[in-house]
Amino acid sequence: MRLRLLSLAALALSACSPEPATAVRDCETCPVMVELPTGKFLMGTAEADRLIDPRTGKPAKNDGPQHEVTVQSFAIGKHEVTVGEYRAFVDATHHQSVGGCMAFGTDKYFTISTDVDWDEPGFAQSADSPVGCVSFFDAQAYTDWLSETTGKYYRLPTEAEWEYAARAGATTPYHWGDDPALACEYANVRSAGADAISKRQAESDSADGFPCDDGVKQSAPVGSYRPNDFGLFDMQGNAWEWVADCIHKDYNGAPTDGSAWLDDTPCQFGVIRSGSFLNRVERSSTTVRAGRPRSGKATNMGFRIARGGDRGPPRSFGAVVPQRVVEQPRQQSGAIAADDEGARLFADNCAACHVEEYVFKGLYGKDQASLVRTIRDGGNNVMSMPAFSDRLSPQEIEALATYLRNKHDW
Repeated sequence: MRLRLLSLAALALSACSPEPATAVRDCETCPVMVELPTGKFLMGTAEADRLIDPRTGKPAKNDGPQHEVTVQSFAIGKHEVTVGEYRAFVDATHHQSVGGCMAFGTDKYFTISTDVDWDEPGFAQSADSPVGCVSFFDAQAYTDWLSETTGKYYRLPTEAEWEYAARAGATTPYHWGDDPALACEYANVRSAGADAISKRQAESDSADGFPCDDGVKQSAPVGSYRPNDFGLFDMQGNAWEWVADCIHKDYNGAPTDGSAWLDDTPCQFGVIRSGSFLNRVERSSTTVRAGRPRSGKATNMGFRIARGGDRGPPRSFGAVVPQRVVEQPRQQSGAIAADDEGARLFADNCAACHVEEYVFKGLYGKDQASLVRTIRDGGNNVMSMPAFSDRLSPQEIEALATYLRNKHDW
């Protein structure tokens, strides 16, 4: 144990900036960037240090094994990208997002609607609020525009860069230490009266209460809370943040050089970090990670940008950025008609469903019972899939599972 503590201390020192980080801004409408030094850190959570998710009574399993990573110097946004900064991009490019946005607080806990968007999320926000309802592709289009505008290489941070920046030398679950009661000083996390995400979230709120309560129920203007030791704000809570990586079940096989962990072909599922104003502090730690369809959007999902670093050349500026990649249906003997009840259910719920495509095909099992169980109870410890029993009847869940099995000829 003593050797492990000494090792943690050494890594913490190697990640610390000896002087306050330098803040720069490349244009009038550009986000303020903070330049971070090269360093090493332990990424992920050790088995003995896992936090219990109050909703499930179990720890997450996708943030291990803990491993040492070396990160080269780069710059990262001092704040999450704001509504005002994103509006400047939309005004300049006439960028149009695709698809509906997940909103919360309804009698079915969430809806996927085109009535809410980054500019109208369904609650009050200011130009300084973190922008929400943006997909991975929207965020990527924004960084491409910044690159074209400034001549600098802007991009999304890699997952390793993000965690390095969030920790700011800390080895504790939160960048401020291990006391969740201090969350209201440093992070906009879930508090009493926040919109319900799911039935078990509501049950957890009632049973466990909150370690602190700042009274903020939606997003807060960026910089409203205390920064971490790198001078970065809202690295925990406020809005989930897209990173560059594809999602993987855990860190087995993850790169150790700070680069993005991508697949051989373009992935459909990406990674979001930091938690949000709708997540309890335990779900907003420096190591919490969740998978989401890259085309997906939610009112509590935004992004933070990075600049520079040896991560390959930027894409051709002005290139068409794909907004959504749709898998073409295959001709299978077991395929069912597009107007089938299961297909309709999938279309209505697909922005939150993670059992369907590509590397996650069959992740939760391929038999009817396994799919029914996962759709009913959720897959939060792997892909943050909600429990659909909150919004679908047992008959609808059976129909959805049958559709998925027939679609993939399982």
